[in-house]
Amino acid sequence: MIEPRQVICVILFGRTNYMESEMSKKELGGTIDSWCGKCKMILAHTIEAMVGDKPARVHCNTCNAVHTYKPNEPGKAAVSGKVRPSRYKTLIKGSDMAAAKIYSPKEKYEPGDVLQHPSFGIGVATAVKDGTKVEVLFEGGSKLLVQSA
Repeated sequence: MIEPRQVICVILFGRTNYMESEMSKKELGGTIDSWCGKCKMILAHTIEAMVGDKPARVHCNTCNAVHTYKPNEPGKAAVSGKVRPSRYKTLIKGSDMAAAKIYSPKEKYEPGDVLQHPSFGIGVATAVKDGTKVEVLFEGGSKLLVQSA
């Protein structure tokens, strides 16, 4: 036997799913979360103009300000689910760490060489510049080092 409490739960869950699917539709007149510069928050907005399948102009449902669609707070990047490995980690992964050469400005290096620097740590040579300099990518960033001609 179905109790009244179970019927209410089914109705509520059904309504919630309906509202979520309606709110997630990106169509003219639909509702979408956007950054509002006037309210200084991400709030519900109504889509007023579309370019292709992307919202272009929206108006805030709180303060009624009309502005371009901004999915994130300015200056903050979107949070993505997957982490992309850094270029440094990709280059190091394909290199032989045991064959790392100790850096000396008297030596000559080629792209792909693994170097051990006393200050910057382990790095991979990425390019030779002017024959007298080598660009090396370290975990902390790229450095231009002197090498023999």
